Amino acid sequence: MAANSNATVVGHYSPRWLVVKRQGFLYLAPSAMLFSPDGPTRLLDGTVLPFDSDTKRISYQGVVEVPGTTKDQLYVRAYEWLAKTYRSANAVIQMQDKEAGRLVGKGVMKVTLRGFNAGYVQHTITIYLKDGRYKYILTDFAHEAGGAKDVYSAGPLERPDGEVMAFGDKKTWDKVRRDATADAELLIKDLQAAMTVKAGKDPSDF
Repeated sequence: MAANSNATVVGHYSPRWLVVKRQGFLYLAPSAMLFSPDGPTRLLDGTVLPFDSDTKRISYQGVVEVPGTTKDQLYVRAYEWLAKTYRSANAVIQMQDKEAGRLVGKGVMKVTLRGFNAGYVQHTITIYLKDGRYKYILTDFAHEAGGAKDVYSAGPLERPDGEVMAFGDKKTWDKVRRDATADAELLIKDLQAAMTVKAGKDPSDF
């Protein structure tokens, strides 16, 4: 079943697996990845994380003007930024369409708790390019154990009960979500710096 799909829980297969029904078909789905968001995600201090009412997911998005640039120039900058930021374009980029001006990638942010590896938070980043501007969408945040010792996957960051699935207390789950969204904000700033860099000599011109 595709990520972010809507389905109805119709039974339990095991403590960690549920039977869900979607469009007449039955699927097995891990209980850690299922949730029913009822509104924006709120941290313990009352901070409300950016929320897309259509997708019901935490979502950072915006349109940035870059006067004097073409769609192709911005596409190259975005592609290079993805490759440098995530170390490998081949590993992160899920879809690329230069003609349409669209890049889609999946990345991860490491989670460290009390000095120990506690898995990672994955996310999806989509960048749309047009002459003189680009749009970014950063969403689909979800915690995965990733083989970390004594750590379970908590699933989407929107889960109000993520601490039950993986960490055992609300403060730890709150820290995971706060750190992940802080990293997201840094990514957005870094992307803007790369996309709005002043034109200089083309390094390929030698």
